[in-house]
Amino acid sequence: MEKRLLRYNKTYLLILLALVTVAFAVMSYNRGMRADVNGDYYIYWQTGLHFWSGEKIYTPGLIDGGFTYPPFAALFFSVFSVFPFHTSAFLYSFIVNYGLWIASFVLIRKIFKELYPTQDFTWPITLALLFSIAFYWHNFIWMNANMPVLCLTLLGIYYYIKKQFTWSYVFWMAATFFKITPILFLFFAAIKRGPKDWSKIILTALPFVIIPALLRGLPTGINDWKDYYQAFVAPFSKGQIDENIISLGVPALLNKLNTGNAEIGYAPVLHLSAHALKLIILSFQLLAMGALTIKFAYDRYVRKIEDFSTADFCLIFLIPLLLPGRVWAHHHVCTSFIYTYLFYILLKQKRTALLIVTCFLCLLLNVITKDVIGQTLTDVLRHYSIVTLVMLFVSALIIALREHDELGRIPDQAVN
Repeated sequence: MEKRLLRYNKTYLLILLALVTVAFAVMSYNRGMRADVNGDYYIYWQTGLHFWSGEKIYTPGLIDGGFTYPPFAALFFSVFSVFPFHTSAFLYSFIVNYGLWIASFVLIRKIFKELYPTQDFTWPITLALLFSIAFYWHNFIWMNANMPVLCLTLLGIYYYIKKQFTWSYVFWMAATFFKITPILFLFFAAIKRGPKDWSKIILTALPFVIIPALLRGLPTGINDWKDYYQAFVAPFSKGQIDENIISLGVPALLNKLNTGNAEIGYAPVLHLSAHALKLIILSFQLLAMGALTIKFAYDRYVRKIEDFSTADFCLIFLIPLLLPGRVWAHHHVCTSFIYTYLFYILLKQKRTALLIVTCFLCLLLNVITKDVIGQTLTDVLRHYSIVTLVMLFVSALIIALREHDELGRIPDQAVN
């Protein structure tokens, strides 16, 4: 009876997936045909063209609007640039921002089944799917480029927990050379695995540096890295913060609290000098990074633990959502992984009150639009970076509940 019910459930799930796929194929076509030269995807498509033509792919000095990914990402986009712009936009929307949406949850399910083979993750993954939908939709509708990074990072996690470390480093390195932030996984893996793996990690970087440079021509390839540094790395390494009501992350939140927003009538709250604000932001960044680095070093050299816990992976994912000067809503697709773990431990530990509060907050993040909650409330939530505040809340929950979870995982690890 149970096998028959399971077979029916799988059949219905496949039918639902087929219907959703057809719907997204239609939406992808409409989105691709309506794509214009003012969107992010035109920048990606044009960069792909320039990759093969030998033209510059970076424009240092732009406050916004230029290509800000490493040269390996330009090589990736060159695959889509062989098609006319609107056809390319359709294919990108469907294959990348829908296809990898599905793939990311397949990978998340595989990861959690590997970590907790005796546990049922139907509810945690379902809740994660529902409450992360706004961030995925943001990537789909605006044709952003976070899905390849997420899936490469998840593949790195999967192979790390399978102890196939070389493949793990390859996928994390690919994600890093697509978008710099996944370098955190490599940095912390270097601490966890120790000096024996340092040369391996370094060597996996070479193809992602050399191949784009050779395809572009060595002099042009070297200049690409110089331009990338000037266009993106240099401004944000000096403390640049995106000043926009929809900017997220702790630096942007503190900056908005310090400057207010005259356009919508919000006065400053903090009244700090520019130097004091920068010092507070830098202190927070160093404290967060330092604490996590010390924690992993302690695990490795005192506790002799080379594995990451699931909570560790979540905290690494959260760093790029909280610390940088440039964070947007579409960067939060990794909440699919974070939420899966969070809802798992809340359900497992029967934290009913916390579960209800968390569900409410996560639901709120999906309705921050004037069409649903009105312009005034939308402005309030955006100005006070509600997404960042919820991510801080999620971080606190994971830190507070993680020890109980790690103790509870011992039987599952024994099954392996």
